Amino acid sequence: TGKANLANWNSNLGFENKLDEGAPEQEPLKFLLRRLLRGEQRIQFEDTGFAYPSELHSDIYVSSKQVRFDTNSSKIYIHANQAAAIHIVRPYALKGDEAPIQLISPVEIQHGNTTPPACNHYHDAPAMVFSSGGFVGNIFHEFNDVLVPLFITSRHFRSHVIFMVTGFQHWFFNKYKKIFSQLSRYEAINAAETANGTVHCFPGAVIGLKYHDNLYLNRSDVPGGYSMFEFRDFLVKSFDFNIKKVSQLIEEEKPKLLLLSRAKTRKILNQVEVVKLMEELGFRVVPATLDMMMNFEEFAHIVNNCSVIIGVHGAGLTNELFLPNGAVVIQVVPLGLDWPGNACFGGPAVDMGLQYLEYKIEPQESSLYDLYAPDHPVIADPESMKAQGYQAFGAIYIDKQDVKINVERFRKTLVETMRLLGRPTNPLP
Repeated sequence: TGKANLANWNSNLGFENKLDEGAPEQEPLKFLLRRLLRGEQRIQFEDTGFAYPSELHSDIYVSSKQVRFDTNSSKIYIHANQAAAIHIVRPYALKGDEAPIQLISPVEIQHGNTTPPACNHYHDAPAMVFSSGGFVGNIFHEFNDVLVPLFITSRHFRSHVIFMVTGFQHWFFNKYKKIFSQLSRYEAINAAETANGTVHCFPGAVIGLKYHDNLYLNRSDVPGGYSMFEFRDFLVKSFDFNIKKVSQLIEEEKPKLLLLSRAKTRKILNQVEVVKLMEELGFRVVPATLDMMMNFEEFAHIVNNCSVIIGVHGAGLTNELFLPNGAVVIQVVPLGLDWPGNACFGGPAVDMGLQYLEYKIEPQESSLYDLYAPDHPVIADPESMKAQGYQAFGAIYIDKQDVKINVERFRKTLVETMRLLGRPTNPLP
């Protein structure tokens, strides 16, 4: 997906204010559903009330006809005056990622001349059917695979939409309750719940979620034309963050630097030495311990009050979402992880209005250097190792690698960080 140049984007974060102010009347349901479609699929939808565009990363099914969801059989019925057709869908955003998709239970859509079951529950808002399964449990996948796609697909409904969730996980909805409550005024429905009757009837539905790229919104393909700027502004409002711009922290004597510590793999082996350097250069270092990160909302507020976040490539860097605008993200990129480092966190950081630096380690800074000869492909040519497949590649570079940072090389990155923040560095002792 061709990402728009950040310089051409309007950095005004007032979109949500314009969206919410004035409480405009709810637009007709068919119009709201149509906004998710383009081209021939939109024409088909206008003619039949049903369309299912297939995109690079995701499939969605859109219906303005009555939709009946039988939670007992995981079947969706959409009646139409045409021959019956069956569609099997796994309502998860990344259709091409086989690993999480295999964890998603399929839903069967029966569209056409079918005999649907009688309704047990009538709803006056459309359904949005998606799964909270897959790789949920990893914060990167929680946002990338579910929350950002849900924002893309549902925000323009102005909370007049009901989430019908397969693979329902109570802890997940409790963790992100402030996000879900902003996107829907209704309690989410567990699609496996059958205790009080099994058939839910809706005036229309979207089955599946739209996905654009890693932590990314393509404003040209989002109803309302918003981007990651607006998503982050949405987070500011959802969690009632105090800091929107890093300039609001300028009065602090020392800029706070949040250091993401890893416990199992991709650890910083000389972290004590690295922290000493950070403090010498004038940073107030805040180590992010596992206990600190257990309370998601409290930790998000801690991140929002920091000027810098630094971490070795990993899911913890997803917390860059909560930084104030203009803050600095430093990613330590281990050997062999250049592409995922940029694709998952580097590029998205810039797209969401942050300043991004990366410290790409030299082979001698990797713990793999102690395990393999300098001319071994693992050290000399990590790209060639990808031919062995992701599992084999990940077993080496993701699961078995730690880093020992060259503090003299790293000093330059920290000095540049201070410059980006408009701060002088402390003179060396």
